[in-house]
Amino acid sequence: MKPDILERLLMDRALGSLNPDAEVLLADYLANDPAAAVQARELQETVHLATEVMRRPAPVVEMPTQIHQLVWRRRAERLLALAASFIIGVGLTALLIRANPRQENVAAVNPPTIAKIQPALMKSQIESLPFWSNQRIYLLASAAANSKENVQ
Repeated sequence: MKPDILERLLMDRALGSLNPDAEVLLADYLANDPAAAVQARELQETVHLATEVMRRPAPVVEMPTQIHQLVWRRRAERLLALAASFIIGVGLTALLIRANPRQENVAAVNPPTIAKIQPALMKSQIESLPFWSNQRIYLLASAAANSKENVQ
């Protein structure tokens, strides 16, 4: 018998799907060929073990009840919250500045007429004011305008 035909018959026999007439003929052949009988026993044992494994229920895998957040995700959330609060603060400040202009801005737009002040007195007043204040800018501008008027 050809080896591939013998293997198919042995597989059908191990799985229990071989018809009774073919099984009787195969049993007679296996009785005369010891190598084929050894192969039949090995195949029968392999099929038996495989069916036992397949009959066992699969182990139940339980999902964890709490999913842990990653550390980087928490940090990113905090950073985004900080950035959002900063943007909201800047936006509200810009709205408040537009809605309520300060008196310093009004004074810079409509400067009052100032009598000519002595240069030494003006210099001391300018130096006493904060560097970025509107009053200092105004006094510097009027000092420059006064010096231009004096030159002409």
